Amino acid sequence: MKFCLEKKDFVDVESGSTKLAVIGDDFQLTWSEFEQKVNDLVAVFTQNGLNQLANPVMVYGHKSTNMLVAFYAMMKLEIAYIPVDMIYPKDRIQKIIETTECQVIINTTSTSLAIEYVTEIELSKQSISIQSNTKDYRKSSRNEDPIVYIIFTSGSTGEPKGVQITTEAVQSFGRWMSSDDFGFTANDCFINTALLSFDLSVFEVMTFGYLGGTIMLNSKEQCADPNQLMERINQFKGNVWVSTPSFALTYSRIEDTSLLSSIHTFLFCGEVLPHPLAKKLKASYPKAKVINTYGPTEATVATTIVEITPAILEKYETLPVGKSKMESQLIIEDKEIIIAGPNVSVGYVKNEKLNAEKFYTVNGQRAYKTGDNGYIENDMLFFFGRNDDLVKLHGYRIELNEITGALNNIEEVAQGETIALKRNGDVKKIVSLVQLSPNSTLDAKAMLSILAETLPNYMLPSDIKIIDQIPLNQNGKSDKKLLELVYLGKV
Repeated sequence: MKFCLEKKDFVDVESGSTKLAVIGDDFQLTWSEFEQKVNDLVAVFTQNGLNQLANPVMVYGHKSTNMLVAFYAMMKLEIAYIPVDMIYPKDRIQKIIETTECQVIINTTSTSLAIEYVTEIELSKQSISIQSNTKDYRKSSRNEDPIVYIIFTSGSTGEPKGVQITTEAVQSFGRWMSSDDFGFTANDCFINTALLSFDLSVFEVMTFGYLGGTIMLNSKEQCADPNQLMERINQFKGNVWVSTPSFALTYSRIEDTSLLSSIHTFLFCGEVLPHPLAKKLKASYPKAKVINTYGPTEATVATTIVEITPAILEKYETLPVGKSKMESQLIIEDKEIIIAGPNVSVGYVKNEKLNAEKFYTVNGQRAYKTGDNGYIENDMLFFFGRNDDLVKLHGYRIELNEITGALNNIEEVAQGETIALKRNGDVKKIVSLVQLSPNSTLDAKAMLSILAETLPNYMLPSDIKIIDQIPLNQNGKSDKKLLELVYLGKV
């Protein structure tokens, strides 16, 4: 059994119906049980006149099996959904509701949000109930390419940006994930680490359904405890690891890998994959593939792919992010990466000014200006940092990501990050924070000497601070704001 993204329904229902479909933080569903719960939620929407909503539905919770039920019910109804994790503050939730004019929330937690003028549907393990009711629902006339989901990312102005991903984009993504590029099958169990409100999770959320596989959702608490997560992976034989490189760092240093022996693929996205991390994973898990990908939320999670082989590791210090996915095209203009294809978003919700700046058309295909720098060598894309990582100090233009890359190439550095300290908008100082490998005796002076061998003097950080651990944000990426506070001694 699987969910067909073209038909928006379950197909091949006679096969594999007793196999686990969703392993949540709270409970599990086989494929037949998953289909039944999805259909039950669809029926509630239909019976209450909600099956033709024009505005998107918010799905609220944290790593619950019912969040997946809600996602797939909305796909079946062709109603856009907005995944929102319960760690989001109420103010952010309110902003999202106002921006999207959301009228319905599917709440998978046990605590009511009680938001005025919004219908709240409580979706529990045992039942579905409507807690409040708004009678004036906007109804839609279906378009040819309906929005599947809207993921909100942080905006430079402080206002969240709602990225709209359509049916065409999701279908293109599904075809790619089921292709020989990845080699995934219905026998795979996808290990989820990212929040479901973070686009990295779309890898698992869509692929398990498209293939008829299994998704294993792991809570924030489970992800924070390596022993607990490894036990869980071993119990359910999770075999496709999906995370940011920063999140995987801890697991690359574990000597006893027996609890992770089921893993056949490590799939990375969201950050630069450091050479030492990939090398260590290949050594610790010689039978597993290490796959590096790249892509922004606006291009449906990822656009490029490369398997990091021993030959790639030997040839490149800075690892490539790979070749373009099928049906998509990479364009480099003034060093900026532009993505064109059916996987590109139709734009941000109610943000025409930014849409005009970032989205346009190339040869009849949607195109997106990523704001990322890169170059193509040997038909592979190499990521070279974001435009906003490019700073100016003492008259020099400095790419912070290049300093970070050089740091991470130092053998005894587990993870390094570089930030710019600003005053009144001007860069005053560039500093690096470093988490060393266990038993390392490196100090800041030694690291600066090593960096001086590859970086010009003006690019050397003014200071290197050694810390116990690089802090991660809620999406599993290095937390740059918290790093600044750590450096300044404010936390």
